[in-house]
This record gives sequence, C-alpha cells and structure tokens, in this order.
Amino acid sequence: DSTSTLTAGRMTIDVGSRRFVARNRYRNTINAFTGVDWRWQSVAGREFRAFYLMPVRRLPGDRASLLANDAEFDEESSDVTFWGLFYKMPVWKKDSLEVYLFGLDEEDSSDRLTRNREFLTAGFRLLREPATSQFDYVVESVYQFGDSRSTAAAANVIDLDHSAHFHHAAVGYSFDYRWQPQLIFQYDYASGDDSPLDGDNNRFDTLYGARRFEWGPTGIYGPFARANLSTPGLRLKLKPARTITSFVAYRGYWLASDKDAWTVAQVRDPTGNTDSFLGHQVEVRVRYNPAPKNLRLESGVAHLFVGDFVEDAPNANSADDVTYVYSQLTFTF
Repeated sequence: DSTSTLTAGRMTIDVGSRRFVARNRYRNTINAFTGVDWRWQSVAGREFRAFYLMPVRRLPGDRASLLANDAEFDEESSDVTFWGLFYKMPVWKKDSLEVYLFGLDEEDSSDRLTRNREFLTAGFRLLREPATSQFDYVVESVYQFGDSRSTAAAANVIDLDHSAHFHHAAVGYSFDYRWQPQLIFQYDYASGDDSPLDGDNNRFDTLYGARRFEWGPTGIYGPFARANLSTPGLRLKLKPARTITSFVAYRGYWLASDKDAWTVAQVRDPTGNTDSFLGHQVEVRVRYNPAPKNLRLESGVAHLFVGDFVEDAPNANSADDVTYVYSQLTFTF
C-alpha cells in the first residue's frame, strides 16, 4: 500500500522542515530547479526521497537590465548541482524522526561567478505535532563540511575548509480555550565565521531554504538569515475562526560570532570589539481564508528595535528602528 512519485523537469520542492530546501511562500521570486525527484511513502508514515537537481538561475540578474524591464529566459547549468537523500519514520507513539544528507557542488562559469561551494549538509529532525492540551516539540541539528570561498569575487581563488553547524529547538503547548492558543518557545543558532584569517569558513549556509515562516517577512525587508545568528523567541498562535489564523511573535537577535558579519546587511567588525546585539523584533500576522483552496488574504507588521551592533559597528549606515507593514492576496487555481 505504498506510493511512489517520480517528477522530472523544472520544479519547486519542499523537503522536511523547509529550512534548507523550500518553495518560497512569501516573496515574488521562488527557488526552482531542473532535474529529477523520486518520493516513496508508506501508509505507516515512512517516507524516502532522493533528488538530483540543477538550481535555476533567475535572469536577468544585472541591475541595468532589471531597471530597463528586460525579459530573459531563466536557465540552469551543470556547473551547479544539488542532490539529496531524505528519510522519515515514526518513532515511539506520537513522534517522528527525519534524517537527511544534501550535497552542493558549484563551479565558476564564463558568465557566472560562485563561491565554489563543495560541501555536504547532514542533519536530523525529531518532532511531535501539536495537539490540544498537550506539549509538542521540535529539535533539529545540522552539520556542514567541505570547501567554500568567502566571496564570489573573481579575484578570490582561495578555498577554505567549510565547517559549520545549525541547531533549532522549540517547545510548545496548545491550550483548550477559545481561539485555540498555542504558546511556543523557540531558539535557533547558526554558526558564524570565528576568524577571517584562519583558513576556515565557519559560517552556516542555509542552501535553498525559506526563512519567512521563522524570522519575519522577507522581500524588501528580511533583515535576518540563517547564518551567524543566535536568537531566542516566543510565539503565540491563535485561531479566532475556522477561516482565520494569526500569531504574535517576539525575537531577540545576537551574532553567533562577533567577528563575523550581520550577513544580510553586510555589516562587520572583524575585531569583535562591537557588542553583538542586533536588536528585538516584534511581529503580528493575520490570515483570512474565505475560500481555503483558492483565496487567501494576509496582512502583517514587523518592527525592529535596533541594537548596539547596528548603532556602533564600523560600516553600519543606519541606527534607526524599522517598521515594515504589508498586505497581500494569494489566488490559487
């Protein structure tokens, strides 16, 4: 009673927690791939997945072409390949375990410079799904090893030993009250580069994962990525009606390595003398699904109270708090 699905061609995929391979749900450009993806599932809850893909490069990519509204077909290249093995199985009575291995191999081409990433990403996730009047949890740990370069610049030809890690932990409780409240404590740690001079690259690489579901809106906002970050947080989920869901979330953000960069803003103090606190973020989101399979309305706001690092780092260009407000409509057919 098992099922198998083989997909070939150009596609988007979600794997596991979606932290490392995901179809983006928020921004208007998505991670796409060309290749093959085989998925096997059993009625007992076991799942095995194997894929071999070439990431699609969104074109045009230069500023002048974008400003001129030029159109160009996206393309993939055998110079960049991405493969993975994924297995999921039930454990104990209510829990499940996922183990996975991803491989990324990229090389420079005549029209594309890369960081020549050649490393493996190995990890596991243990979780229990939320249920009323019960605790739930998630634990995920990942290790990366191989080679990479610090930048994609043509002059940078130095291969560094890539050794990085990421950890996620969350504990939640679902209350048996109106609006079905679920309170969750979360913590994430993504390693940063310990020293720019030691021949190692310790900054974690999130591959092709999504981050909106965890750290706030992306697109023109998106101040945080899954690299060089230590961040505890609280999240309260509410369901006021059958077609309405919402949450209120708080996160505090620190650099995991005070000598590495705040990666999204490219602000860095290589001496490590600046305080590593990036700031507090408060976020509220509401979703209304008048036609759950076809139409969804969403609105939200995120406010970032900037910390000492943003104010004092040598190449920081702003010390102002930031407020981001959005609304969007998704039509599925």
